[in-house]
Amino acid sequence: MSEPHRRLPLLRLAWRNAHRSVRRTALTASAVTVAAAALVFGQAYVRGTLGNMVDTYARTESGHVRVRREGFTTRERSLPTHLSVPGAAALARELSGLPGVRAALPRVRAFALVDGAGANRPGLLLGLDLALERDYWRPQAMVASGRLPLAGRAEVLAGEGIARRLGVGVGDSLTLLVQTAHRSLGGLRLVVTGLGRSGMPFLDNAMLIVPLDQAQGMLDLEGGATELLVYGADAGEADALAGAVRRVVENRISGGAEVRSWREQSQLMRLMASAGAAMGVVWALMLLMAGLVVVNTMLMAVMERTREFGTQAALGMRRGDVVRLVVAEGAVIGALGGAVGAAVGSAVALYLGRVGIDFSGFARAIALPFDPIVYPAWSWADALGSVVLGSAAAGLAALVPGWRAARLQPAEALRT
Repeated sequence: MSEPHRRLPLLRLAWRNAHRSVRRTALTASAVTVAAAALVFGQAYVRGTLGNMVDTYARTESGHVRVRREGFTTRERSLPTHLSVPGAAALARELSGLPGVRAALPRVRAFALVDGAGANRPGLLLGLDLALERDYWRPQAMVASGRLPLAGRAEVLAGEGIARRLGVGVGDSLTLLVQTAHRSLGGLRLVVTGLGRSGMPFLDNAMLIVPLDQAQGMLDLEGGATELLVYGADAGEADALAGAVRRVVENRISGGAEVRSWREQSQLMRLMASAGAAMGVVWALMLLMAGLVVVNTMLMAVMERTREFGTQAALGMRRGDVVRLVVAEGAVIGALGGAVGAAVGSAVALYLGRVGIDFSGFARAIALPFDPIVYPAWSWADALGSVVLGSAAAGLAALVPGWRAARLQPAEALRT
């Protein structure tokens, strides 16, 4: 019998044998089911978490590409306003015209000494174009009470944490003292129009969001900004976008410009972005561990079917066919377990992908850009891959029992 014609009966026998002992098949497949479900959901959860952190970091901190004046990053701890980007609005409009650019947004960041109801604290001044930032910083989603400040008015959205420490609420006033771009003292009295909650306590304890024009006036920036954030269609193409931005801003900023993609700005984010592949290896190892269960149960099955294998050998079945038969049984059982596990893991991942997982309590303990609601990101590739890996792992694990079955002597096996 030719090789292709021999494979079909072997597969039929493997399928039949998998159904002969439902309990044993279920026990064998259960290990693969658990591992496959963990793989599908785990990959979706890791992808959602990493995507959450990268997206939050890009929205609130780095953009896909950030443009600063040369030397700003090395002195970032002091947020030096004298190292600002002049003509930020005009440069932002030019960058917005680049292919693949969704937006280019000028922002102002500066430290401020904040005086409230008899108390004072350091704060982080954030000057934003609130209309343009609706899809990026998303200040409208942070309003816990009151409203956003309006452009042209001396108003502020204060983080709940800093407002509580200063003893102020909606309708009260704050006085901000800052170092201007000319390295002199400047200040402004602002009305608190709302309290903000970002879900990131380290930000809520310092955040003071004011209209961009008010921040520029307070700091004597004269239409400048401390940074320009550029957003493309895909965060994964940030390095290529940085090259295009670099060509535009070259020789446009006195003293030189720093143009960096989000990956270049944070080693932690680079590690996070590459963690998905590492986790894929972990889940694959779980499937291989499930293969150990397959080895045990398939060895039991071989011992129980000693006479059967002896009869097949006596009828002319070659040792290689015996090995292939046992391996095919393992692969069939692994595929069944992988399919069930993929279905369970997919169902959980898709459900939680809609409702989200609330990590608000955990978010309070970390100082990372992290939206407290994580949405697992399910993928067809994970579901299909878990079935394939489950089948492959079980098939490989069945090699040992198959090899043992093939070594049985027909005469001895028939007497057993």
